[in-house]
Order: sequence, then C-alpha cells, then structure tokens
Amino acid sequence: MAISFIQFMESTMTLDDIEAGLKKMGYTSLKRDTGRTISILTDENRVKVLENVAANMKDLGAKYDPDKGSSSVGAVVVDQYTIKARPASKQGKKSAGLDNEDTMIDSIKMFTKSGPMTVKITDGRKSYTYENVIDVEEVGRDTTNRKKADVRLVIKGGKKIPISIKKDNAEMWESADSYWAPVAKKIVDKLEADGTITIKKAGSVFKMTPNLGVKANKKEKEAVVFGSDLLGSGFVVVRTFRSTDFQMVAEGDILEVKVTKIIDKMSDLKGKSEIFFLIRNDSSRKGSKIRPGLRVLAVSATRINRNVKVVER
Repeated sequence: MAISFIQFMESTMTLDDIEAGLKKMGYTSLKRDTGRTISILTDENRVKVLENVAANMKDLGAKYDPDKGSSSVGAVVVDQYTIKARPASKQGKKSAGLDNEDTMIDSIKMFTKSGPMTVKITDGRKSYTYENVIDVEEVGRDTTNRKKADVRLVIKGGKKIPISIKKDNAEMWESADSYWAPVAKKIVDKLEADGTITIKKAGSVFKMTPNLGVKANKKEKEAVVFGSDLLGSGFVVVRTFRSTDFQMVAEGDILEVKVTKIIDKMSDLKGKSEIFFLIRNDSSRKGSKIRPGLRVLAVSATRINRNVKVVER
C-alpha cells in the first residue's frame, strides 16, 4: 500500500532535518540535548516560540503539548522528536519561569495598547468582567506581607485587580519552609518519638521515612492560596496559557480570556483542590529549621500519593 508524503517524511526524518527546519524559521541558537531532543535557546516568550514552531511544522504532524516534559512551558512533539525552548540567558525576567504570566501580560497589552478595553475572564462557570482596562502589570516578585498576585489588571481611574496564575498541571502552591517549618518540626519530632516515622543520618543531612502529609486548616489554606491580597479583591486562575485563549468576542467589543478554573473563595478548595503540607526529603535543604535535609511544601491533594503518610497534627 502506498504511503503518504507525510508518512514518508516521518519515517525518514532525522534530528538534522528538525534542526534545519528550525534554522529556516530563524531559530539559529540551538542545542541538542539528546539524540531525539533539541532546544531552542531564546529570550523571547517561549510559549509563543513553541506555538510558532508547531504551526510551521504542522504538515509534519507537529503538535505543541504545554504539559510535555518537566519544563514549565512544555514542548513540541514531531514524530519521535521533541523540540523544547529554553532561556538563552539566565539573567533577567525569563530565568524566573514567568512565561505563563508573560503570555497573559503580552496578550492583554496587545489588545489594550489602542485604548481602554472590556476584559472578561471566564472558566465557563464563573466570570469576571472589567470595563476600561488600560493595562496589565507583572507583580509576581512582590511577595511582601504574603502577597500572592502574579499580575494586576489596571483599570482607568487607578483601580487594580490582583490575579494569581497557576499552570494546569501545577500541584505546588508555595515552598512553605518559612511559613510552616516550626509546625512541621513539632510534628516530625513527635512522630519520630512515638515510632511512626524513622529518621536516619545520611552524611550531612537526615533522611525521613516515609514522607508526611498534613491537611491545612482554614486559616492556613487562606494564607497559602489567597495570601493577603486576593480574597475579596481578586482571584486565582488556573491555566497553561496559549495565545488562542485571548479572543475578541461580542463583535469585537470584549476581550475574552479563557481559563480552566477560577478560584475565588475558600469553598473552591475541596476534594482534589484541598490543601496539604507535604514534609519530604530534600538534601539541598541543609539549613532546614525542621532537620537538615527536610523541607515542607504547600500542595494540592493530588500531590499526596501512596508514598505519603497522612497524619494528624
């Protein structure tokens, strides 16, 4: 049976072909990670770079998968090959892993640069609509007083709407070493004393068996998810953003931003979205206030797997 041109190309395609194709698109700074993986080194928005690559290699069956691999921005898959995008420089904004926020910022700025715009953020069930949006600003580095917003919508007249952004596959809410280490230490000490867990010296650190999960109380959930600036004033959106999530609707009068989920009240944090503190081994935490080699994270219930022992405090 005759095979199609695409099937022929896929069966004979090499990483050299992939590299040549990327160079034709203007991506000349490349690094081969393995025999089947190549990375584009760029300081552009990496989500947009990968979307552009997928669009240009569409005839070869290329698809952009935002959840592919360990990178925060995913990768493009072409047959047996993977195309990644990595920061060309470790300096500046891109090294902070803010590409998801950048996609939202860049898209809203593009639509508002010609004047005030009505912006509707919706997950299909909940919606927030703001008139006279004139800008959006990145504020993720300002974590003083437990601020949680990554961006703020700027409304004509000076009002600002704080929004926190989480990727679709994100399970961690924060590294809680500073916030919760004293509580974690008391729990670890008690469970070691009664024989529920074992802790052994491993070089300059300690190793605990098993990892521990502790359900957060109401006050802790509010602090971890909403911080000091979101509850009642803003909200959390869950989405691995793509440029297609930003579309003009209602005959061009409204910019609609599609998200997977809006979290704006405590009752949203139930079931798989319940919040736990995960106390686990991490040999890099030599200065841990729990024990050298142990750390604590605030995570969603989905991160509490069968290797984690859930305990009461």
